[in-house]
Amino acid sequence: MLTKLFSLNTATAKRVFGLDVMRALAILIVVDAHATIALKEYYNGIFLHHLLPDGVELFFVLSGFLIGGILIRSYEKKKRFDPELLLNFWTRRWFRTLPNYYFVLGGLIVTALLRAWRSGLHHTLPPAGVLIKYFFFVQNFAQFVPDFFPETWSLAIEEWSYITLPLVLWIMHSLLSTQWSRQRIVLATILSIIIGTNLFRFITAVQIPISEGELGYRGIVIARLDAISYGVLAAYVKQYFPVYWANDSIRRRLLVIGLIMTALASFSASIIIIGYYAKLGMFPAYTFFKRTFYFPLIGLSMALLMPYMDGWRTATGLWARFGTARAITHISLISYSMYLLNLTPIMLNVVERIPTTSFTTGWLKVGLFWVLVLVLSTLLYKFFEKPVTELRERLSAKEPTQLIDEQGARSTEQGVGSR
Repeated sequence: MLTKLFSLNTATAKRVFGLDVMRALAILIVVDAHATIALKEYYNGIFLHHLLPDGVELFFVLSGFLIGGILIRSYEKKKRFDPELLLNFWTRRWFRTLPNYYFVLGGLIVTALLRAWRSGLHHTLPPAGVLIKYFFFVQNFAQFVPDFFPETWSLAIEEWSYITLPLVLWIMHSLLSTQWSRQRIVLATILSIIIGTNLFRFITAVQIPISEGELGYRGIVIARLDAISYGVLAAYVKQYFPVYWANDSIRRRLLVIGLIMTALASFSASIIIIGYYAKLGMFPAYTFFKRTFYFPLIGLSMALLMPYMDGWRTATGLWARFGTARAITHISLISYSMYLLNLTPIMLNVVERIPTTSFTTGWLKVGLFWVLVLVLSTLLYKFFEKPVTELRERLSAKEPTQLIDEQGARSTEQGVGSR
């Protein structure tokens, strides 16, 4: 009975296994980072953590690849950009992200009010003027995200990117469609967002003293509008250069280069090495690096992984044994629910209410945390997120999905992916 309750029928889903691996890895890195909160002073900083990429940045690139690919293919299919395309694009994106988000946000608000009512104390919610920002994703539009539901900084960046990308493409099409090809317009759109955002960061990085630190750019919307664009750039290459995209030799080389660059970029910004920057007198240079070049470096390095991972269609060998493939696909499917539930709802509101009195207690809390995240995320996905996504399919037009065969030829099939 329990098996049926938590089963998601992953074996029947049309998926790209390599992309599922990336999505599962991204959310596991994020949840693992939050799990260490339970250890308190007993966490000794595992070295492996300093070599792992930022899971959120990996999500950005993967999301950009999937969403950008959908937008580009829709644009090419219609051969124009019009309000109908834009409305359908937003309808499908927001059906995918907003219901789950508002469900969890509402649950946190209700929980805080109920706890205040039961204790007779004032609630711990932020002021109404701050709280309302969460409903419009402006909680971190131009400043640090407040302490309440802080993990939503990355979702706000994605949501504004979903607005910015198609609007810039629409403007480019309106201005240039009589002189430029659609391929050139798409490339100009991507580069405009990347260059424009990087210029903004660079100019402000130069103007503001180094003593102000990294400026919190990682979590500010207007400083991260390029976050998904590196994945969109990969989708551009897949759409317009399918033969190169499907070349196994190129895929393997880019994978190696991408892995090395990602590991180096991650290590260059890890906590373990910051002390060495200070000792060598390089801390100002590191601060400037984190304000400017780090973001395009980590984005482009992860984008190099996309051709290989996109070409990894099915699980084979050890990946297909011992239920590994099903576990990865399962985690990939529930990744958005895991993202919403793991930190504030579960870690801060449940697990952290248990005192960490010893090393053993800390690790027991970590175990409890993982169990709650996996179980509750599966239930949220199965009984809320998935039905809402299925409703989306009835209320909006399906978008074209490009598949590439071994020879690099283009084909179209509906139903692959989860965005």
